[in-house]
Amino acid sequence: MDKRFCHYHSARPATWQCLPCERHYGDCCVPLNADAPDYIPACPLCRDNLRFLGAANTAQPFWERLPSFFAYALQSGPLSFAALLALACVFMPSVLVLWLLLFAVATKYLHGVIEAASFGGHDAPSLIEAFRLDSLQAFFQQLAVFIIALVLLWLAADFHNEAIYWAVNIAIMLALPASIIRLSLDKSLGSALSPAEIGQVMRAMGWRYLILCVFLFILWQSPTYVGWFLSNGLPRVVMVPVVAFLSGYFGVVMCAMMGYAVFQYQGELGYVMAGDEGPAGFAAPEWRRRKALAEAEVRVKEGQSGVALEILLEALREGAQDLKLNERYHQLLFSVNARSECLKHLPHYLPLAARLNPQLAVAAFLNARQLQADYLPDDPAVCERIAETLLERHKAREALGLLRNLHKRFPDYPGIPRAYLLAARGFSEELGQVEPARQLLMFIRQRYPAFEQMGEVVQLEAVLARLGKGG
Repeated sequence: MDKRFCHYHSARPATWQCLPCERHYGDCCVPLNADAPDYIPACPLCRDNLRFLGAANTAQPFWERLPSFFAYALQSGPLSFAALLALACVFMPSVLVLWLLLFAVATKYLHGVIEAASFGGHDAPSLIEAFRLDSLQAFFQQLAVFIIALVLLWLAADFHNEAIYWAVNIAIMLALPASIIRLSLDKSLGSALSPAEIGQVMRAMGWRYLILCVFLFILWQSPTYVGWFLSNGLPRVVMVPVVAFLSGYFGVVMCAMMGYAVFQYQGELGYVMAGDEGPAGFAAPEWRRRKALAEAEVRVKEGQSGVALEILLEALREGAQDLKLNERYHQLLFSVNARSECLKHLPHYLPLAARLNPQLAVAAFLNARQLQADYLPDDPAVCERIAETLLERHKAREALGLLRNLHKRFPDYPGIPRAYLLAARGFSEELGQVEPARQLLMFIRQRYPAFEQMGEVVQLEAVLARLGKGG
């Protein structure tokens, strides 16, 4: 199955679908409200309820998770299961009823592993869950599948044609994992024997189903090869429980892999599961903020900038101090050339940006200059902070324009000497103009003799004096 991606972010897997709009959305466009877990998100465009896709497009391919399947079988439940098989081989008497009960428990537990792994969880089921009354039913259903497979193989052998025999043998080997998956999930012998149901599993995985079968075959044969290696060095009383333990361990690995394959291809198989790594929700205030940003972006990409502005403006009524909301609102106003609204928003946005992210404040100021060539912020602290950032970006003329006549525009501002020291550095270091820098330093000496950074004024004056002599 080909993965679906967000209609508006081509690199993000889709987790939601709007059928009327024929749009797929990723978590980037549809945040979840952790304070309302039963809330069903609505389409940002038509407001119809979205269809959850689970992890159908976000699940990691099973062949990339091989180490995790081996680690899955090292949990207490699988190890207890493997230990039970090993102990039974040593201590359990040869009583048919007891062995049938053991196989019933084993069948139930392995089916439980497939079912648990199909939900994308990382925790294996406990062994106790296999000691339920329905264990016998699962065992006899699985036994029936194996018997029918053996009968088909026997009938194929009756033709005394090697090609027919091996064709049936390979077909059974390929169909068996899909049949086991169906039986584990549907609890129905009919599903496990139905060619249509088995074929659906194969079609869902496509050629990747062959990869799954190859891995399963290798894991199935592993205990046999281990037993063969140990047969010459260990007594039978030791080798048999070791092989039984490994059979239980590798059996869990195989079932975890089959279960995860269902989780990976859940969309084609008709299941919807998010898994342990499903989309996380956000607290209500953060959810409203993210929802507004995401919906505004969708509207902009659909060419509906006016609606996007309304969404952001509504969000700003509650989140007036949210930097991202203000920044997005400003950028959208500027992009649609809403001159008066953009300039009206700046007295609120610029102080916020200057305090939290001066680079954004600089960008907003430069935008404002394009809308109004002589624009100046009405806050001296904002002028100083933006000017400092502009000088760091080597935009000296724009910075000095912000600081020009600051003492006349804001005579009560206590940061004037600091701002003029900054301007003097701009003149001398960026523009190489010594005389304007000297005049600013002289102004600081005369008007602010108690300036706490007077030592820096003296140092800069000395540098300018040397530059003057050199000139």
